[in-house]
Parts: sequence; structure tokens; C-alpha cells
Amino acid sequence: MLAESVIRIGRPIMQSDLSLEERIRLLTDVSSISCKNYFQNVIVAELGKDTDTVHYLTIGMFDGDQKSFQVDARRNVSFPITFPNGGNPLVPQGVYALPCYLMWEPHLKKMMNAEAFAQEILLPRLNSTIGYRELMQEEREKLALRISNLLAENTQRFLREEKQLGILLVFDSRLAVYKIKEQLASEPSDLWIADSLCISDSALYLDGEEFLNQFITAKMDEAASLGKAQNAVSTFSNQVSTEVVSIYNKSWLWLSPTWEMPCSNDWGKTDWIKGIKVDAENYAAFLYGSQFLKEIQVPLSNSLLKEMFAPIMSVEAKKHMKTTSFQPIYGIPLVVPLLDGDSKQNFKKYRHMLKNQQHLSQTDLHMEVLAGMKGSIIPQFSDEHRLTILYYSGDLSRGDMHIRAIIEDIVPSIASKIQSILWKIKNYECGSIQDEFGVQRQPLYKTETLPSLLANAFGPGYVWNVLQKVFHRQSLEMKHLFQATEKKLNELVNKEDYWGMKQELIFFYVFMLFYKLYNEQIRNVKGGVKDLADWKKIIEQYYSGELKDEDFNSLENLGFISGMLLKQFSHSYYMKTNKDFVKQRVMKFGSKLTPVMIWQQGVLRCQELADQWDLKLGVNFWGVLPLVLLGFLSANEKKTLVSEKNVFMTAFWSGYLLYRKPKNDNDSDGTEESIKGGSN
Repeated sequence: MLAESVIRIGRPIMQSDLSLEERIRLLTDVSSISCKNYFQNVIVAELGKDTDTVHYLTIGMFDGDQKSFQVDARRNVSFPITFPNGGNPLVPQGVYALPCYLMWEPHLKKMMNAEAFAQEILLPRLNSTIGYRELMQEEREKLALRISNLLAENTQRFLREEKQLGILLVFDSRLAVYKIKEQLASEPSDLWIADSLCISDSALYLDGEEFLNQFITAKMDEAASLGKAQNAVSTFSNQVSTEVVSIYNKSWLWLSPTWEMPCSNDWGKTDWIKGIKVDAENYAAFLYGSQFLKEIQVPLSNSLLKEMFAPIMSVEAKKHMKTTSFQPIYGIPLVVPLLDGDSKQNFKKYRHMLKNQQHLSQTDLHMEVLAGMKGSIIPQFSDEHRLTILYYSGDLSRGDMHIRAIIEDIVPSIASKIQSILWKIKNYECGSIQDEFGVQRQPLYKTETLPSLLANAFGPGYVWNVLQKVFHRQSLEMKHLFQATEKKLNELVNKEDYWGMKQELIFFYVFMLFYKLYNEQIRNVKGGVKDLADWKKIIEQYYSGELKDEDFNSLENLGFISGMLLKQFSHSYYMKTNKDFVKQRVMKFGSKLTPVMIWQQGVLRCQELADQWDLKLGVNFWGVLPLVLLGFLSANEKKTLVSEKNVFMTAFWSGYLLYRKPKNDNDSDGTEESIKGGSN
């Protein structure tokens, strides 16, 4: 269960030695980039015994060009705000741990009308504040009007014509979360708000520890709004608890009451408790875990989304698809221990994940490579842990969240081996493959991350399924790769885009190499596919005329050698006729080249045309030609020319574009550079 994983992640964070300030930053939105401008206008209504007063503060400062406001990170924890997720932010949201409220432009402007502000803005918030629940309704109304009158008298100090956002904090010394102490007499748990304007030589403090207690209580009350029960068994502790609540968490709307999917049709608004019951301790851990996951979630880049979800069967369709055409997707890596053990070690690694790492280690799991999550790093975990990768899309602020994929039970050492394979391909092998095709070395983006590599090989409809198979060491079906490659090669050859064909074949052989290494190093399975290194032996044998019958034992070999044969013949044909043999004789303009066309209109006519045009062909050509013809006859009898045409055509174009005229071949006409398709 996902919620259980969140709790198991949150528990070591909750039990850690995290400082008070760090806990407030994690649980609230004081450090959220979305909230920084609210700290420009902080209004503190100090309620004294004899008199009330207003503080107008700016918690931070503008940078040199006055365009960007930087919040004072030392003081913002004294104003623990929570940014509403979902619903209308202008109305009260959830339960407040203390009277510290975000103020939008309409709220601030309404402060000039004390009665309206009290009834419409302040009173509904006081009613939802933990510390004022014990007050009678009349007392809360009087309090709201008292504060509103105070603010109305002081609006000239903080209201401006331009648009403003702000924070209203009501400092009421009757509340347990506040303290008034002599200046410089604070304790570690005291967070300074401001010097008192009502009591000389005194300062106003927020009791950080008490706030955290109130915060958990407030969130439990929010969860209870969708159901609670007394003396019931908690789903997670399996123990009877005095009170259990639903797992609803308003700050992270994974289970939104507006989303009907998790609910039974028979459930009422407060019946969520029938599904999952959470006790206080586990709910607190769930809060820590969910807030931690909010911090480490990463949006997938638009360019990666295009690689993952653009169609792969057409080069042209993919080229014209915009990177902004895809719904944003977020990724979250979760690491949980198989057994609850050393929570300090787990917390240490979770903390490592929160930091923006400047120096990356080879032993870390780089989630950008493995899962497309840029900047996300998972420190080295033992195989006594399991990694889960969660992808979701949608707008959490509207409760419109859709899980795209959950890939569970990933063994860290397997993920590390996959990462090593991808690095090896990127840093060493990709350039070598480009060299073989005579293409200038350059980064190949679609091979640099696992999701992009798999999506380009198998198609957008299979990306999540194949990603899960790779992480779980399962076998991969290669037919989609051959189908897609053959279709794209046929599309490109009709445009005479030989550079584009080479790019497609470079990707094909990069993936073949990944597949081979994946089988050998992850699944302990050898053989099964031919990578470019395997073809080099065939190429050498072709040049030397040493090919034998057994070298034609597969349709893939027949296709590759046929490609080399026709390319060699094309060289001589071009020098005599100034025409492209394959284009003019084998395939007609706009047609789809097939193995049968290559056999009957290409290879079978080589002898006839060579005699007709008195073509000079290398001695190796005449040794290979009869073997190729016999190979076609055998394949035709087996009907593999039709059933495995994708495999044949991919190999054919590989041989065709990899053929180079041997330097010691003086018997055939033409040069490499003079023939279309042979040059870069």
C-alpha cells in the first residue's frame, strides 16, 4: 500500500534529531517559493491586557534590482503558514494550528471595513483555529470585531494601491503557542516574532514545540472531517487506538474527497474511516512522509516527455510534435527498508535526498538517468531496501491527481547495474557506433535516460510496462523495435534522407547493445541479438570473400549481407549509368521496399546488368552472390521473407549503410564519396 510506504518513510524523519526550525520548514509552507511574496506584508495584531497594537513587518528584503524578494530564512519559521491546496483560497481552508492566516488582495482591502472583515474574513478563520475552539461563539465574534477594529485603525500603515499579499498573525497571549518573555530570555524552542509594543523590554515568541503539537492536532482534525472512530483498530499498527481517523491529508491531496475513485458508492461524507483507519502516531508519520515526498518530487522535462510519448512509427510526426503538447508528469522516488531497522541511518539518507547535491557520487542512484527525474539523487542503499518509483499527473490543487505508474520492489543493486550500463553506453559506446556509420560524434539525447531509451524502442503505449520489466529483470520482446525501425527507415529512404536513416540505425544499435548488456549483466542470459560488434566479423568476411553457407543461417544475416552486396553493386552501377540502382531498379518512387523486391528486382538482376553494362565488380562480389541467391530461395521456402520482413529490412539497411569500399579493392568502379547514401 502506498500509504504504508509513506508512513515508513515518515517515521524515521519524525523520530530523528531534526531541529525545530527544520521540522516547521518541512511541515509548513514557509519556505515555499509560492509563498515568498506574502512575507512582504506581515501584520501582527498584538492583543494586550490594557491596549492592543499592530506590528507591520517585512520578513526579508528585495535584491539589488528590486525585482525579487528574498525571505529572511531565520525569521519566517515564526510565521508558520500553510498554503491551501484545493478549493477557493479566499475562504478558510482546513483547521488552523494557530491564528496565522494568509491574506490575499481582497482580504487586505476589506480591512478598511472592520465589521465586514470581522464577519466575512476573520471570524470563519477563528472558528477553525485550534486555540479558540473552547471559546463561545459570542466570544469569538467579539474577538474578531476587536481585531478588525484594530486593523481598520492602522490600515494607512500597510495598505497600498498596488496589489498586495500578506500574512495576518494574531498574537493572543492566552494561546499556548505564544509566549511573552523578557528580551534575550528565550529558550531553544522559542521563535522570536517581534519585540512587544504593549509591554516594555519584552518580546513576542512562538513556542515551536507547542506549535508542532497543535499542527499535528489540526491535521488530525482535518482528517477526522472525513471520518473518525473511537477505540478502533488502526490499519497500520494493528492495535486498538483511542481514536483513529481517515487518511485524508489536505496539504497533499492524494486522497481528495472530490475524487470518487477510492470511495465506495455507499459511503457518506464521513465514511472514509471505513476504508483506512490511522492512529495518531502513524498519522504524524504520514504527515512527515507526505511532506518529504512533496519536497523531493520532480517534474519530468518537456523534452523528455516528448521522447516518452511522441509516436515512434513516423519520423515526421515526431518532428512536428511540440514539447509543450504533453501533460506535465511528476516523479517521486520512494526508498523503504524491508524491515524497520536503524531509523537513524534511514533518516540520514533521506536527508541526503533533500539536499541539492553539488558533488555526485558514482555509488548514488541518479534518478535522472534511471527515471528521468532531473536532479533527484538516491544515496547508496543496501539490498535490504526497496525502491519504488511513482509517476503522477494532474493538478493536486484541484484534487485532480492521476497515478500514471507505480514501479515497486526495485532492488537497489539492480538499479545501480542498469545505471552503469547506461553510463557505459553514453560515455564510450555511443560515439563508437556513430563512428561506424560515419556520423560526427554528438550527444544522443534519446539514449541518455532509461525512460527515453525504452520509449523510443517500444513506443509510448508500452513505456511504463517495459520500464517495470527492466527494473524487475524480465525478458523484453524486440518485435516493436524492429517494426518501428523498419517503418522509419522506409519513410526516410523515400525522402533520400540517408543521414536520418543512419541516425535511426545508430539508435537501433545503441539499444541492441543495451539489450545485450542487460541480458548478460542483469539476467545472466547470453546471445539472442546481434549488436554492431557482431556485424564487424561478417563485414570482414565479406570483404575477404570468406563467407560460407553457415553464415546465411539466419534471415538477419541474409538481410545484412544482401545490403552490402547491393551497395557494392550500386557503386559500379552508378559509375556507368549515373543512377542509383536501388532507387531506379529495385524500388519505385514512393513504394515500400520489401525483401521480395530486393531478391527479385535486385539480387537476381545483378548478373544480367553487370554483363549489360560491363560493370567492374570486386572478386568477393561474385563469390557472395550465389550464396545470397541460395539464401533467398531457402528463406522463401520457409516464408520468412514475409513473416520476418522487419528483421530482414533493418539488417539490409544496416549492411547497405555500413558498407565501405575496401582500400585494396582496385577491381570495382566507384568511390565511396561518389555514391549517394555512402557519404555523410
